[in-house]
Amino acid sequence: MSVFSDLVDEVSSITLRPNLESQTKSAVRAATLTAHHLDYFPKDMFETGLQFTTPDYVQSLDYKSVVPNWRAFKYLRKYDNTVEVGQDLTPKFFELITPEVALDSYGLVRNNTCYLAGETLEIRSTTKDTYMLLGCYVHPNVVEATYSSWIAAEYPYAIIYGAAATIFSQIGYEEQAGNLQQLANLQYNQLLQQIVARGD
Repeated sequence: MSVFSDLVDEVSSITLRPNLESQTKSAVRAATLTAHHLDYFPKDMFETGLQFTTPDYVQSLDYKSVVPNWRAFKYLRKYDNTVEVGQDLTPKFFELITPEVALDSYGLVRNNTCYLAGETLEIRSTTKDTYMLLGCYVHPNVVEATYSSWIAAEYPYAIIYGAAATIFSQIGYEEQAGNLQQLANLQYNQLLQQIVARGD
């Protein structure tokens, strides 16, 4: 049950409020985000290659233009498709730092580092780089027409119960909302436990 309309229909069958269609759709979107934000799940990771126009030691990346549904940074590493298997390329990964520690204790700029400044990823390398690999966590797509959520496919009732609890709360049925939220929480716990057990 991963299709958005199926989730909405199931929530409406629980709340018996098909007339609250727009509110139910909104609740399903919110419940989807809530479920995905329980943790940084490996299935929410996304990797993409970067190619800068000019090789340089310092690069700036508008990461939202590359990954519109960006959630959080995971890694950045150098990439060279001419390197043979087993050949060392040190250091491969950039260290994510805060802007406040961009200088070392001697006041010198730290190299092979990157930091987030607003919606820009600032990168400083010891080599003139053109290609890199960026890994990040992304938000699920909750747009109705292109909805996509692996949690909706594998643990649909984590979303359904959460959305139904929201609808009951909105119409003043607090007891039903509490009961449904407890069921949603049980689904959340099951999701987290199974993810840990599988090593996803």
